[in-house]
Amino acid sequence: MRVAAQSAGGGGHPTYRVFATQYVPNTAGSVEVAVPDKCVKFAALGWSTSGCPAGYFSGLDYRVIVTLDNGRTMTIPVKEVGPWNTDDNYWNLPNGTRPRRLFKDLPRGLPESQAAVQNGYNTVPNCKNLDGSSSGHSGGADQFGRCVLNPSALDISIPAAQQLGFSGSSYVTATFLWETDSQQGKPALFRGGVWFFRASLTSGPGDFSFTFGQPGDVPVVGDWNNDGVKTVGVFRPSNGLWYLRNSNSTGPADGVFRFGAPSDVPVVGDWNNDGTDTLGVFRPSEGRWFLSNHFGGAAEGIFQYGGPGDVPVVGDWNQDGTDTLGVFRRGTWFLSNHFGGGAEGVFRYGGPGDIPVTGDWDGDGTDTLGVFRGGTWYATNLFTSSAGQAVFNFGVPGDTPRVWR
Repeated sequence: MRVAAQSAGGGGHPTYRVFATQYVPNTAGSVEVAVPDKCVKFAALGWSTSGCPAGYFSGLDYRVIVTLDNGRTMTIPVKEVGPWNTDDNYWNLPNGTRPRRLFKDLPRGLPESQAAVQNGYNTVPNCKNLDGSSSGHSGGADQFGRCVLNPSALDISIPAAQQLGFSGSSYVTATFLWETDSQQGKPALFRGGVWFFRASLTSGPGDFSFTFGQPGDVPVVGDWNNDGVKTVGVFRPSNGLWYLRNSNSTGPADGVFRFGAPSDVPVVGDWNNDGTDTLGVFRPSEGRWFLSNHFGGAAEGIFQYGGPGDVPVVGDWNQDGTDTLGVFRRGTWFLSNHFGGGAEGVFRYGGPGDIPVTGDWDGDGTDTLGVFRGGTWYATNLFTSSAGQAVFNFGVPGDTPRVWR
């Protein structure tokens, strides 16, 4: 029987039921926890993360909320790695800001150690004892080939366990505060083939960056594989091809598709509420949209909306799960909850020369308005002409803004 990951509500942070044990910390009396991700430890302690994937930046809240079945709870900082693996960030998706590095075939939230003990996952014919000697028998092994003896995926220092009232070892509920399950939109920039991502609506440099695409490409962002993560892509006007990648990192395109003409403006959206973003183009000369629920092939929907000079925008304006059409016209937004027809909402936000951006800035399921003006972002959670509810500096003139989550 396959053991499934057990999730619990965590206030916007990934939360799972995991088996916890205790350890003696290197620093006497230290209240801390160990998680099986060395990169989290490095970032939490302010050490170099040069050997880690992009995304382990400083300033995140590297703590775990540990909750016992009796309701007692404690928030404990990460200062160590373990107890079995050092690269099993099981709380992450295979794709995303900090993708799960090993054991990607396991469900999110299912630690490899638990799967090894309870499912026989990663069974090797002669797993090693803890001292490195051969055990002489097969068994579920950790990433180092050692026989996994218990399903522990969280280690609590003895001083922390004493404060919490945690004795022995047992299942607990763990909430990982540096991660978020929020669908809140966050800012990204494209600059001549280089992407810059920031994890909050605040001023500052990119939290991480990587190369994908080339100068002259038009950047796009979408959830191409229905995994809940919006990742990068580019439309290349020189050949009319789309290059899409399923992770926010440097590497080859996971899919290359032909859709639209070189002079079209690429748009991306979940046109049919199936959880996957697919392709579309806006043809300014005709004011027509060509949309597809697939990747490539002929358009499955052709709609008249907008005109020459308009900038196309896409969003879920009414929280129904379907992205629909809009245009930005010199500071005025014309939005529709359908495909084609007249505008159902007309709003003034921004001005001529601004670059429109749309996003779910507060994670409530509704996309609202924003503009990028020479390196300054103005974002609002309302469909009004009121001042931006979030105003921050990120980027420079000439950058192309996009939104990710």
